[in-house]
Amino acid sequence: MRLLLSTGLLGLAWFAAVNVAVSAGAWLAARYIVRPGGRAPGSMLLMLRLLPACTATLFVAVVFVPAHLRFEPAQSDERFGLILTTLALLGFWMLARSAWRLLRVSAAARRARRWMLAVPLDSAAGDAYEVSGFSGVSLAGILRTRILIGSSARVTLSPGELDLAIAHEHAHRRSLDNLKRCAMFCAPDVFGGSAVAARVEEQWRAEAEREADVRAVAGDERRAMHLASALVKVARLGTQSGAGLSSPVWSTFNDPPLLEVRVRSLVSGCSRPQPSRRLQQGVAMSLAASAAAFVWLADASHDVHLLTEAFVAVLP
Repeated sequence: MRLLLSTGLLGLAWFAAVNVAVSAGAWLAARYIVRPGGRAPGSMLLMLRLLPACTATLFVAVVFVPAHLRFEPAQSDERFGLILTTLALLGFWMLARSAWRLLRVSAAARRARRWMLAVPLDSAAGDAYEVSGFSGVSLAGILRTRILIGSSARVTLSPGELDLAIAHEHAHRRSLDNLKRCAMFCAPDVFGGSAVAARVEEQWRAEAEREADVRAVAGDERRAMHLASALVKVARLGTQSGAGLSSPVWSTFNDPPLLEVRVRSLVSGCSRPQPSRRLQQGVAMSLAASAAAFVWLADASHDVHLLTEAFVAVLP
């Protein structure tokens, strides 16, 4: 029992310590990468935003916990000082806040189930559901997503515009953008509370909308004009939403701060397919996997255990 308690407390302390350290590095990197008027690949922005939480989680789960359970005596009677206890409380607070936000997201999904079972529309672009009392277009849900079309939007948009709006939300679905939004919203870290992290998320949203526009248009100027027209019409309808149709992790067709940029890009012919960045993404993932494999094969777990014992003995 003592071993499990010490594993939990020290695991939370390590989680907080690694999280704070990596958050500081992510903050510095974001100040260099995310600049006003600049652009960065959406995958890079997402990786940067989730780096502290993912690094801390992997370190505790893959390195610390196995090492502690392997090398720590079962009946060890250690005393933990103020610093380790404070770090453990910080780690617990981050995880508790993340769990609370996840509960909020889940509650919004449960409230929206009756909307997701609304009458489906007939559309060449795929499945969509009409919702009364809602003026916009949205991709609702996280894993089991549904495209919701407000009754006023259905009446206002022409068939071609409606199909392009639905195609745009289909692009978000294929990219799992709602899941990515949820991961950033619920990430247990200290980086997320900074203004720099907010700018990272804003630029990621801009890139996600641009990529969805590009995929929906597919290089066709006529489709681009239909999509631009649909954006303007939905924006004019206002932001009224039906009860239960509110979640910070759902994609909305019209994001007001991005409206002008998106419309200008569409009408000027700038929304054309870009060269694939899968090679760069594959290289980044390979480097991360290689680093993790190196740490594991180097048997760093014993060194981590010795470092933990030193912290317990030295820190007040």
